[in-house]
Amino acid sequence: MKKVLILLVLIAVNWSYAQDTDDIYVNSEFFPSSDIGSLIKLEAGIAIPLVNTNKEKLTIGGKIQNSSFSFVDRNVPFETNQIEDFNSFSLKFKYQRNLGNDWYVNLMGESQVSSNFDEQQITSDDVFFNALVTLNKYSEEKNSMWTVGAVYDIQYGLYHPIPIIAYTKRINDAWAYKIGAPDSRVKWSLGENHDFEGFASLTGFTSNINDGIEVYKEDYTGTLRQTSFLIGLGYNFTFWDNFKATVTGGYTVYNRMQIQDYNNDEVYDFEMTNSSYLNVGLKYSFKNNSKVKSLY
Repeated sequence: MKKVLILLVLIAVNWSYAQDTDDIYVNSEFFPSSDIGSLIKLEAGIAIPLVNTNKEKLTIGGKIQNSSFSFVDRNVPFETNQIEDFNSFSLKFKYQRNLGNDWYVNLMGESQVSSNFDEQQITSDDVFFNALVTLNKYSEEKNSMWTVGAVYDIQYGLYHPIPIIAYTKRINDAWAYKIGAPDSRVKWSLGENHDFEGFASLTGFTSNINDGIEVYKEDYTGTLRQTSFLIGLGYNFTFWDNFKATVTGGYTVYNRMQIQDYNNDEVYDFEMTNSSYLNVGLKYSFKNNSKVKSLY
């Protein structure tokens, strides 16, 4: 019965961001921290458009991710080997619909399994659901777009939804910017193949500790959650029309990692300090046939 439940969860309808590209990608992130430890996230994903017209777009995709922690502070009140390696995989659906008068609705839903798999099997606590809804107002005349909505996604390391509000504008062929939350960016394009950008963005990590953990000689069950707010600079190189290589570096101006119980109460705070950040990635993007082209 449990296996049937998990299967139903993984094929549940899911819905994502309007301006997200449909692509195949690999990505790596590195968060070094001298006093507690370091975090390396390796991710690969795919998003394939099933319907791709100027009226609507439906995309199905998924991703797999490995998150590895290397602790240097062994004076924590538990054995760190239980929370040094986490894996996740997910299934996602995205849908965009033209409502007329340059209004667009965007829906995302995702079923995700994320765990340290200490029990070497999937339990119901390993399963998470992500969702998003936004409304876009596109202006072809001003070459801009307003986006408002909300998102719940464990990639931010939070247990509550967060608002989305953004204004995106293409100034000219060289300059574009996006101001808002949870992501703001400005981009300068040098020709067709080279982009430089500055950014401020929220990111994070959530995973279930599916065999519990002993903290201060008391057993707890719950999740490991990490949230970071990044600022930095990036470089994108486009080649063969649809391929893009990315190198990004920056700094975490806010960094928190906690073990929390299933009531989202703090069990242990690692008191993570701010640190540098590095991201290297490669992706192939599919053609977008919708009326709203990527402004950024």
